[in-house]
Amino acid sequence: MTDPFRWDPELTKAGRGSSLLRDPLRLGLVSGAVVMAIGGFLPWAEGHIGFLPKQFGGLDGAADGTIMAGLAVVLVVIVRTPEFLESADGGRRWVPMIIGLASIALWLLGRQQAEAAIRSWEDDGGGGTLQVGYWVAGLGAAAVALFGSVASLRRRAGNVRISPPTVRRPRRTDLRPLAAALGALVGATAGAVLALALFPPITVALPILFFGSFGLVFGSFAGGSLGRRLAKLIG
Repeated sequence: MTDPFRWDPELTKAGRGSSLLRDPLRLGLVSGAVVMAIGGFLPWAEGHIGFLPKQFGGLDGAADGTIMAGLAVVLVVIVRTPEFLESADGGRRWVPMIIGLASIALWLLGRQQAEAAIRSWEDDGGGGTLQVGYWVAGLGAAAVALFGSVASLRRRAGNVRISPPTVRRPRRTDLRPLAAALGALVGATAGAVLALALFPPITVALPILFFGSFGLVFGSFAGGSLGRRLAKLIG
């Protein structure tokens, strides 16, 4: 006769198979990130000037493809961190959607640079066209934006319907969200200022987007952490 209170170690063993493959949302985010990274390193435009072949890729110009590949790596790390996809509130909840929107913006700005390269070849008597690498990067960016938005906007376990806003006196619990919002603003501003200091005006648009996005994310983390500590200190 077995003891009904005996601990069974088998109960603590994880099920077979990767959790990533069992979660369509995580799988979609990782798949989109991988496709976006691959497209970022492929040629985006190819052409010629006379008999001289010309090429423009994600590594050229403002290195849009490199930044997109970097965002893809960050997204893969985030997917493996439950706090980002399961957080019911705070800055971490919105990181997947921010990365997706930033990826779409980088892809659209990358087209401007690719078409500018083609026009320069045409001015020299040549020509060129957009290549499949650009559309591969766009497909990955679209997937990241779609799944990232779903990850950020979906209702979490334990969420309740939000009640209409009312005017009330400030509470100690308001410190954390207010500090997170202030930190996000300060971080985004600091990132933009850093980009202006490091890059020439002709190529500063994308670095501002990149540094500003990361400043917003990490500023919200720092602000939320500071607000939580202040709330404990006051309480």
